[in-house]
Amino acid sequence: MKIIADENMPNAKALFSHLGNVELVNGRTLTHEQVKDVDVLLVRSVTKVTQELLEGSSVRFVGSATIGVDHIDLDYLVKANIAFSSAPGCNAEAVADYVFSGLSHLYMTKQFSWLSKKIGVIGYGNVGKTVYDRFSRMGCQVCVYDPFKEEGDSSANFVSLDEILLCNVISLHAPLTSVGVYPTKGMIGSKELAQLSAGTAIISAGRGGVIDEVALLERHSQLNGDLHLILDVWDGEPSINQKLVSIADIATPHIAGYSKQGREKGTWMVYQELCRHLELSSDVISKNDAISTGWFSSIDVDSAVLLEEMLARSIQAIYDVARDDVRLRYKYRENKEKNVFDWLRKHYVERDELNTCLICANNNDACNLMGAAGFSVDNKS
Repeated sequence: MKIIADENMPNAKALFSHLGNVELVNGRTLTHEQVKDVDVLLVRSVTKVTQELLEGSSVRFVGSATIGVDHIDLDYLVKANIAFSSAPGCNAEAVADYVFSGLSHLYMTKQFSWLSKKIGVIGYGNVGKTVYDRFSRMGCQVCVYDPFKEEGDSSANFVSLDEILLCNVISLHAPLTSVGVYPTKGMIGSKELAQLSAGTAIISAGRGGVIDEVALLERHSQLNGDLHLILDVWDGEPSINQKLVSIADIATPHIAGYSKQGREKGTWMVYQELCRHLELSSDVISKNDAISTGWFSSIDVDSAVLLEEMLARSIQAIYDVARDDVRLRYKYRENKEKNVFDWLRKHYVERDELNTCLICANNNDACNLMGAAGFSVDNKS
């Protein structure tokens, strides 16, 4: 069996080699010629899996080690009788870590004290729910907008989009859609951005194109720069709006979900589904062997320190999002790579998830806050 996998899928050869011959390729530039004699195609979000790519090929299984499927022509796969699997939820913890690292950066650099502010989440899928739950467990005043999930879940505080836009922190995790009752493309446009107050923080870590970037630049100017912007996704990736980069507090190359463990979980989930499809056992490789532990096993914190500062410093010890921002700006200034955006993703400096680190504290409030933020906790009180 011949398997082609995106070169940015961690552990692809280690996991899939016992099933067939694995070739690693550039997912962005994949062609029909490369896949025509392939049995299994394993991709990430940069590969557009379309009829044009697959028609006439021998591909019988497509796996995407990502949570989104907007890069997949699902209707064609059904029509062509090609099995499909994605990895919903694989990077939910990683994206949540990105959100809280971004807020920690704002706290440490601008004294933006967000724990006491009103939080709005857009999108209540695996990622949005994880982010919402963390805020809720921290005791924050949090609400969410997702018209598709509102009727099926009474445990969350669902509100209108207008109410979300009045929040002090807005965290976007909606998929990118152009059709249907509630299309998300351009959903946050001039009309919506006009409702933002000065000092609002926007975290965009879902899909580029949900925010109208031209309108965002205009609103930023109208508010004399008094918007806090943490931007991971961009309209027109891999080309990104350099004017928007210049005004962002944090600008990163679509890596919010790029924790080492999150990416490994994505590959692992697709591996399990392929084994089921082939009616083979996936027990050849254990999950413990497929998912890494973290570099820092534990941190002892001083519970006498202000809780919000303790939280910010602990998060940054495991993942400081500013390092990704600095690397992006440096690489674009250096301009030595043919495609800086994709180069940064391919050569990403791996980071761990917060849950790989045990926080040791002797204060109940500290333990509760750190556990809600995503850390493992040892309460020594």
